[in-house]
Amino acid sequence: MRGGRGLERPEAPRLLYVLLREKRGMPLIPADKAKAGMVLAEPVRDRRGRLLLPAGKVLEERYLEALPMWGVTHIAVEGGAGADDAEAPQDPWEALEPWAVAQATHELEEVFAHANCSHPLLALLHRTRVLRRALALQRGGGKHDP
Repeated sequence: MRGGRGLERPEAPRLLYVLLREKRGMPLIPADKAKAGMVLAEPVRDRRGRLLLPAGKVLEERYLEALPMWGVTHIAVEGGAGADDAEAPQDPWEALEPWAVAQATHELEEVFAHANCSHPLLALLHRTRVLRRALALQRGGGKHDP
């Protein structure tokens, strides 16, 4: 990331996380919407990968208070419990118009012309860039942001 651009885009890690989770079909809920008594479906880890809470742990009030301090924004709970009460992250692709996706894909063809997009990491990077560009186009941002 040139010049610390990742720090200017707090939505980028969240979008990447949601995209990575798409394949697993694991329901995520915002950590601030979690309630005591819910059971973690997956371990909660910090940004460095250190285990904070193991899968199967029943959430207690003290853990719920600590999640924001640990930088945890979303958690996976068993059975999607609480998904009715909490607003789960939306699939960002659902909000896109087809014209925005087509234009973003066209604009990024040159950037990814020599990339092997059959590689999973490059495919994810391409998909993420198309998503971000399409969202910007739809919001009226005409500036190209590869």
